[in-house]
Amino acid sequence: MANSGVLVGMAVLALLALAAFACYRQRQRQRARRVEAWVKDYLAARFGGPPGGLTINCSDDSLWPVLVSFDDPRSGTRRHLQFSCSGLVSTFALLSEREEKRAGAP
Repeated sequence: MANSGVLVGMAVLALLALAAFACYRQRQRQRARRVEAWVKDYLAARFGGPPGGLTINCSDDSLWPVLVSFDDPRSGTRRHLQFSCSGLVSTFALLSEREEKRAGAP
C-alpha cells in the first residue's frame, strides 16, 4: 500500500515538472516572437523596409544578446548586429553593429 502512494506521488511530481517545463517553453517562444517582431520593425524603420537574407538568432537565455545578420541592399555588405532584449520591449537596444564587405560588392 505504501509503495503505491509513493508511486502516485512521484507521478504527480513528474506531471508538475512537465507542466512547468511546458509553461517555460511557451514563454520562451512568446519572447522569441516578440523579439523577432521588434527587430523587424527596427530594421524596417532604419532601412526603409525589411532587408534580404535576414537571420535572427534569439537564445532562450534572455541575458544573451540577440544576433541579427542581413544583406544591406544599399551598400552590398553583410551587416551583423547585436541587440539587448532582456526585459520589456521598451528596454530593447542595439549593442553593436559591424559590416562585412562581400566579394563582388561595389
